[in-house]
Amino acid sequence: MICLVGDILTDVTLSTNTSQSKMRLGGIVHAARGLWAMNVDYAVGYIAPSYLDGQIREYLSHIGCKAIFKIGNVTGCPYTMLIKEAKEIGDQGYEFLYRDCVSIDYDETELEKLRTYDELMAISGNYDMNVVVSHTTTDQKIHSDVANNVKVIDQLPAGRRMQTLFVSTSSDLFRNTFKDNINDFFSLLSPYAKQIVLKENRGGSRAFDSSSGTIFNIPSQTSTVVHSVGVGDVFDCATIAAPAPTFEERLCFAPWISMHYAKSTFCDDVKRAVSGVLKMSGEMLKGFHGGCFLPWEVRQKCNIYIAAPDFDFLNTSSIDVLCNSLTYHNFIPRRPVKENGQMPDGATKQERQLLFHSDMKIFYDCNMLVAVLLNNDPGTLIELGMAVQRGIPAIVYDPYSIADNCMLTECPTLVSSDMDAIMSKVFTEYSKKYANGTL
Repeated sequence: MICLVGDILTDVTLSTNTSQSKMRLGGIVHAARGLWAMNVDYAVGYIAPSYLDGQIREYLSHIGCKAIFKIGNVTGCPYTMLIKEAKEIGDQGYEFLYRDCVSIDYDETELEKLRTYDELMAISGNYDMNVVVSHTTTDQKIHSDVANNVKVIDQLPAGRRMQTLFVSTSSDLFRNTFKDNINDFFSLLSPYAKQIVLKENRGGSRAFDSSSGTIFNIPSQTSTVVHSVGVGDVFDCATIAAPAPTFEERLCFAPWISMHYAKSTFCDDVKRAVSGVLKMSGEMLKGFHGGCFLPWEVRQKCNIYIAAPDFDFLNTSSIDVLCNSLTYHNFIPRRPVKENGQMPDGATKQERQLLFHSDMKIFYDCNMLVAVLLNNDPGTLIELGMAVQRGIPAIVYDPYSIADNCMLTECPTLVSSDMDAIMSKVFTEYSKKYANGTL
């Protein structure tokens, strides 16, 4: 039986233009929902403030948890996470309330129960991972996700090689360690785990198995995203517990199961969807073509021309959000007005020609265009037409839903007011280019 270990806190998704507010138990409860959806027996050793104990036990019992025990009590902090952006279109804006005031009192008697399980899945948090590892045996398999609170390699548990280590491109450990070479990255982490999984958001994942020296490339499965909170934890659980005999086959289950978790915040709906996935084998899923695979470092070749009235006399917040989201995912947005300057009133013919040629140089350095329709700006529309004529992907972000002319709606690759749809299209178009060797 698998024992989940880690924090349980309250997730509060704030209301935005793209998502409704919602409050529910988070932390390792996301992983619990994933295991329950896969019909996997599991236990939970958790850390939380005492005021949540009743709700935690009641809820975990409802979703099939076989044993629930508390290994640490939290004081000084409400253990509440505010989430500004639920879909991870860009930086999600996590805000952990009173995070500097956390104090944890460990229960040695309850910690000893960890030794009774064959496998542990520990998701890092505010607790000391070394405390957990010190209460395990060498016969146990330890899997760990270090998305939170592990910033450098030296903070990983010492003296105990784990079975699986999960790292996300959004984590501090990745950002502080990765130097544009996946082999070097896996080599650095190999002393700490036999298997290493790098989750690259919508761009898929790569995994290293030290026993064979093999790197597996696993595409993501893209669909409508309702939320991304905890989706990575469900991916982890599928990788270690999906009904398949090999590491590679279990990896093939992970994007499908986590995709369904991202499509709903209602776990009964997730369970029904996952039951369909479980009817297939790992070999069948491995044989499916499609999905999105775009490695992190490759995205530095993805230069995106931002066609927009990016002028200081307009509200350009929609352009800012788009560019910040692209940068978060390691793409290179190019904003010609920001790079070359804004044409002054009364500009001479020579000044206009210089600015035009400077903008065109950026345009031809780019391999995709994303237009932002703030109004019917003629420059934006002309650049959009040029991109269509060039044959590069031409995507239109229409935040105010003003696109009406059939030439405008039918020529581009996509026209949408949904930033999630825009970001998914950027990934899938570049994934195609990467797959056919044109990137």
